[in-house]
Amino acid sequence: MEGFFSGRTLVSRLAINRFPFQIGRDENVDFSVPSDRVSRIHAEIDDQSGDINSLVLRDLNSTNGTYINHKKLTGETPVQHGDVIHFGNFEVRLIRESAEETRDSFLDKTTAGIDRLSIQLPTGVRELQELLNDKTVVPAFQPIVCSNTESIHAYEVLGRGTHSSLDKNPVPLFRIAESIEGLANALSVVFRDAGIARAATFETSAKFFINLHPDELKDTQALVIQMEEIRQRYPDLALVLEIHEQSAPDLDSIISLKQELDRLGIELAYDDFGSGQARLLELVEAPAQYLKFDVAMVQNIHSAPEARRDMIQMLVELARKMGMQTIAEGIENIEDVQVCKALGFDYIQGFYYAPPTEDGIQTDIDSNQ
Repeated sequence: MEGFFSGRTLVSRLAINRFPFQIGRDENVDFSVPSDRVSRIHAEIDDQSGDINSLVLRDLNSTNGTYINHKKLTGETPVQHGDVIHFGNFEVRLIRESAEETRDSFLDKTTAGIDRLSIQLPTGVRELQELLNDKTVVPAFQPIVCSNTESIHAYEVLGRGTHSSLDKNPVPLFRIAESIEGLANALSVVFRDAGIARAATFETSAKFFINLHPDELKDTQALVIQMEEIRQRYPDLALVLEIHEQSAPDLDSIISLKQELDRLGIELAYDDFGSGQARLLELVEAPAQYLKFDVAMVQNIHSAPEARRDMIQMLVELARKMGMQTIAEGIENIEDVQVCKALGFDYIQGFYYAPPTEDGIQTDIDSNQ
């Protein structure tokens, strides 16, 4: 059982090591919760069949109720790995693990109303692990268009989930994954592998921009090994690795990573440039082949103050002097396209030209746009 037992920032775990396992406000139960929203003996977890994988949860006539995955429990019901449980408004999640550390501290007394259940621990962990095991994902491709010729220069490789019980969009999938250590990396790898495998089937000389989860940059050696394996499987595929400008590691690590990518014939792109504090030192000391400007900087640029456009033009010119090609991301209308061309962007990406598609790759751009 895991939750924010010691505060709002650190998830702790408590072993369920005997049955029935009682939860409540009483200090003599197995898990004592010091909250006035939890009954003295609120609920219990039991293994009636003697199988740790077949647990049931019973509400013991609590005042404020017990909820499983945000649905109120009546009587008893089976519970599984990944289920989010609320005892009153106190939130926990069940995690199956071979060994769990106990904890010796408790969450501070809560005063939230029962009509507003906490949602710090997302549901769907069990289903996400099924998605990872079965690789139930599909790739999607969005073109990156040359500003001068409006020909397709490259495609960004994206991913979508296809598990029947989960959202298709990667954002909520990563929110679930980020709540369990290691799952975000695993999801990123599954999306990337599926996208590259599909990209290799297309007859095109265009490049393919592949993404990382920021956590993958915490171990650049492991990342390099993954890139080596990809290059061995797909020796002729033109690849560009995108790393988020704000999640890039220290300068020495970036320089080392770029050298390894150069060795493998994989180009580098700094993604979401300008989304936070711009790390100009890294751009100067370890310039990438591409610099992708964050959506917030360039979207609706046609209506932005002149000072903002001047700043962006200065950054575009600086990138060009360092040998980097620039990409304006998230462009949705012709007015922004025209301004981005005037500011000197080399490439443009966004819904104006095409949304990400799962059916294949778009091979040309409609000249009437």
